Formats: sequence, structure tokens, C-alpha cells
Amino acid sequence: MNSDPLMTLKVYRFGVLMQRSTPQGVSEYLVDPAQLALQLAANIRLETGLLSPHTVYMAQEGMHKIIVEHRPRKKTGIFLEGSEEAIVVPLPDMLMFRRSSEQGLPEYRVYAVKERPTSLEARLFHIPLPNVYEDGRICWGSVQQLQGQNLSGTALAADWKVLLGTPFGNHAVSRKSKSHPDDIRKKYIEMEGKKARVYPKSDLLPTRRTVQEVIQELTK
Repeated sequence: MNSDPLMTLKVYRFGVLMQRSTPQGVSEYLVDPAQLALQLAANIRLETGLLSPHTVYMAQEGMHKIIVEHRPRKKTGIFLEGSEEAIVVPLPDMLMFRRSSEQGLPEYRVYAVKERPTSLEARLFHIPLPNVYEDGRICWGSVQQLQGQNLSGTALAADWKVLLGTPFGNHAVSRKSKSHPDDIRKKYIEMEGKKARVYPKSDLLPTRRTVQEVIQELTK
């Protein structure tokens, strides 16, 4: 429906000019930018609902939302391309960063950590998973990613399910493990053979990044 605006704001170097339509005609007057900002902010509401106990950080600016979620270390079934059965191996504590908006695909970063972060200055480690670049980006290939209404919540359980439930190939398998630097999949086979209960923290390769630095990168 086409209609005339109830008011128009004009921003000049000297201030903000408001133009309003009234029964008597059009009137213009200067308004205080600080008071205008307060009035606009009073009509904006951000409600997260119940947060997952694994949520480490959340921020929203405009239509963009960043969520950081911790996945505790646990045994996980991983599918490798060419195998019909999952290989069950322990994975370390991990972090997933997701930046999303109402339109387009979300942007992700994933890293390993030695424990749940208690500070944004916590150091990050390369995640021991194939198909993840050294900077934490995920190579999704033809995988159907979440989008639209599936991104409206604050929990990343569905995102983890898509990532870990997809068969991993031979892409980006190196430099993920101290003991098996050429191929992280060899580490899986070794752990499965030894019936390892936890992923050794000493095997994680450090990055030069912190939680805060990745958040800042996603905010740009």
C-alpha cells in the first residue's frame, strides 16, 4: 500500500531536522539526536528466550547475530567417506561460532579447546576434523546447510548435527594432530583400536587466535 510518510528525518552537519505532516500543513523543527536515539531504542526489544547451558557468547546488532556454543568432549560416531558404518571416537571440547542474519547462509568457525572457556581471551586449537580449514572455516561441499527459520534460535545443536553427521572425506585432513600430522583419520583408527575414552589434550595443535579475535573477525 502506498502512503505518504508520517515524518521525515534529514541529517545535516549542524543537526537533525524533522519534517512532519499535520492537518495545518508541513512543519519542520530541529530535534536532539540523543533524545531521538532514546525514543527509537525504546521501541527495540531483544529477547533470547531460554539459553542453552552450552552457550558461551551471544550478540546481536541489527539483523546480524553471533552465537558461540561449547560442545563438551564426548565419544562421537563419525562417518568417513567409503565406509557404511560410523567410527566411534572421542572428540575434545569444541567451539562453534555462527554468524547469521534473516537472509543468506550463516557463516561458521569451529575450533577445539582444552576446556570450556571462562574468558574471551581463551586460546583456540585446530579442531581434529577433516573438511575444516586452518582458519576454522568449514568446507560444506554439497551439504545442505541450515537457513531461514532454522537459524532463529540460540542453540546450535542442529548445526553440530549437520557438521558431525556428514561423511568426512580426504579434504583438509593434515595439520590437525601432533601424533598424526599428515592425516587426522589415522588418529581416529588408532583411538578406536585402543578403545580410547578421551581425546588427548596434548595432541591438539594450537592456533594463534583467541575467542575474542574470532568474534571480532565475524563482526566486521
